[in-house]
Amino acid sequence: MLSQLLATLVGLVAGAALRPVVVALAVPVGQPAGVICPACTPRPVPAWNPHALRLLPPGGRCPNCRGQLCPSWLPELTTAAAFAAVAAGGAAGWYATTEYWIAFLGSALLLIDSAVQRLPNLLTLAAAVGTLTLLTTASAHQEAGSLLRAVSVAAAAGGLFTVLALCGMGLGDAKLAVSLGAVLGWRSWQAAVLALVLTYLLGATVAVLLLLTRRGHRKSTLAFGPFLIIGTLGAALITSN
Repeated sequence: MLSQLLATLVGLVAGAALRPVVVALAVPVGQPAGVICPACTPRPVPAWNPHALRLLPPGGRCPNCRGQLCPSWLPELTTAAAFAAVAAGGAAGWYATTEYWIAFLGSALLLIDSAVQRLPNLLTLAAAVGTLTLLTTASAHQEAGSLLRAVSVAAAAGGLFTVLALCGMGLGDAKLAVSLGAVLGWRSWQAAVLALVLTYLLGATVAVLLLLTRRGHRKSTLAFGPFLIIGTLGAALITSN
C-alpha cells in the first residue's frame, strides 16, 4: 500500500512534467509542435523550452490571460493512475523501471491520441528505445524474464499492427506496439495475448457505448492508442500474480 501511495505521488509530479509535452504535441499532423496560448501567444513556444512550463500551471490555464490550455490536472491524474497500476503489480528491479517508463510515456501518448488521433514519433521512438535498453539491462542483471521472448513479441506485435495499418489503422499504433509488446513479452506470450484481448474488448465496448448514446456512428473513428496502453497495463497487472 505504501509503495502504491508513493508511486501515485511520483506520478503526480511526473504528470506535471509531461503537461507541456502533451500540449505541444497534441496538434494535427503537419502543424508544428509548440505550446500555444491562442489568446495571447503569437508564436509557439518549443516544448523543451523551460519557459514553456510557466504557461502550464496545474489548472491548465494560461497565467497571462487565463485561457484554457488543457483540462485541469488531467496529465497529473492520468500519470498517477498509471504509476499506481504499475506499483500494484509488484514488479522490481530494472523491469519495474521499464514498466514505469511505459506508464510515463504511455500517459502522454494516451492523452495526445485521445485529443488529435496521432501518436507522435518522438514519443513512440523514445518508448521503444528506452524499453529495449532497460530490458537488456534487466537481462544483464539476470532478472526473471526473457529478453529473447521480449524481442520476439515486439517484432510480432509490430508486424501485426503494420499489417493492420495497411488496412486502415494508424501506423503510429504499430510503432507503439513494439514497446508494449516487448514489456509484455518479457513476462510471457500469454501476457501479450491477454493485452490484445483486453485492448479489443475495451475498444469494442467504447464503440458500442458511443453508438448507443448517439455520440458516434458506424463511420466514426476512434483513437486506438489509449486502448493499447490501458490493455497493456491491465494485462501486466493481471499476470503479475
